[in-house]
Amino acid sequence: MREFKFKIWNGFTISKPFFIYDMKEQGIDEKCEILQYTGLKDKNSIEIYEGDIIAINNEKISLKLPVRFGKYSFSKYIGECGELSDSTDLYGFYVENEYLYIQMLNGNIIIVGNIYENSEFTKK
Repeated sequence: MREFKFKIWNGFTISKPFFIYDMKEQGIDEKCEILQYTGLKDKNSIEIYEGDIIAINNEKISLKLPVRFGKYSFSKYIGECGELSDSTDLYGFYVENEYLYIQMLNGNIIIVGNIYENSEFTKK
């Protein structure tokens, strides 16, 4: 069963992880961003949270992708001609890349930052 763990971005720092039953003690207000644990870990066994920026194997040319939570579509290639299957709408954690499904990356990625403290990775 997946652990429901969270962190908080208060505009200045990210808190240490905490469990849902500790939510009341965190001093959350309307300015805070609540970041949920994805249930996945990077190749260094570090927990991946919403808002983390991940890279494949920390290669210099690797895409730097933010982890998001919400509704997304996923298509996969089928057949020898590389035809796309019908897209499937899913709800959960995803990275913004039409070819990658976040669970496909498990074990091959590292966290290189987060969208709050490393905005240089999120500029397009």
